[in-house]
Amino acid sequence: MAFGLLVPIASFALGLVSSSVVWFYFKPLFEVKSVISQTDADLQYYAHIVTSPGFEVNSQADLDEASEALRTDSTQLRAAANQVPMYRWTRRIGSLPPRDSIDAAARKLIGLSNTVYDDTQVQNTEWKEEVEENLDLS
Repeated sequence: MAFGLLVPIASFALGLVSSSVVWFYFKPLFEVKSVISQTDADLQYYAHIVTSPGFEVNSQADLDEASEALRTDSTQLRAAANQVPMYRWTRRIGSLPPRDSIDAAARKLIGLSNTVYDDTQVQNTEWKEEVEENLDLS
C-alpha cells in the first residue's frame, strides 16, 4: 500500500523539480537567444541607416524608427541577461556570449541609436561590427 503512494508522490516531486528548472533556467536562456535574434534582424534591417546615417540620406521618420529599435534591443538584451540565474555558468547551456560581451553590445547599441542622426558612417560601421562580434552573429 505504501509503495502505491510512493510512485505518484515521486512522480509529482520529479515533475515539480523539472518544471522549476525549465522555468528558472531554460526559459531565461531562450529569452536571451530570442533577443539576440531580434537584434540581429534589426541590425540587418536598419543596416542602410546605421552605415549611412544622417538627414542627407534618410528621413526623420526612418532615423527615429531605427534609433528606437536599436535602443529597445539594447535594453531588452540587458534585461533578458539579468533574468538568467548564475549567468556565468548557465550561459554555456544555451551557447550564449559572455556577460561582458552582452554588456558591450548593449552599450554599442545605445551608441548606434544616438548616432543615426549624425554623419558618423565609419564609427557606426565599426560599432555595428563590434555588436555582431560580441553577440557571435558574424
